[in-house]
Amino acid sequence: MATAYRAVEASAPGQLTLVERPLVEPGPGQVRIRVEAAGVCHTDSVTVEGIWPGITFPRVPGHEIAGRIDAIGKGVEGWKVGQRAALGRFGGECGECEACRRGDIVNCPNQTITGITTERLCGGRHCRSSRRCRHAR
Repeated sequence: MATAYRAVEASAPGQLTLVERPLVEPGPGQVRIRVEAAGVCHTDSVTVEGIWPGITFPRVPGHEIAGRIDAIGKGVEGWKVGQRAALGRFGGECGECEACRRGDIVNCPNQTITGITTERLCGGRHCRSSRRCRHAR
């Protein structure tokens, strides 16, 4: 079983570096997805260039992913290892701010954006709340 993976990370604004990182186990309520495809869009260039407000480095760009679940955290129901899964840009909202209370989750100032506000895309692995994943064909 693999204990590490290789990834291309933005180690500083505008600087991409090939690195090796330890493989992270999913936490409670999370699944880990072995990424088979990742969309790259303008948000990723904003990440790599360090333009996103409050972005920290290092950061692995890429946030719209599809792949297969290769590990499941405690308490996850409805998913199994080997299932295809996909995750879009938004990884979650706080549910407590004014925007969330009025149902405007896209404008939540506390939202989780995969690869931007949370750095869990791991060069082929991604840990995320199982309720944010979607079944993929």
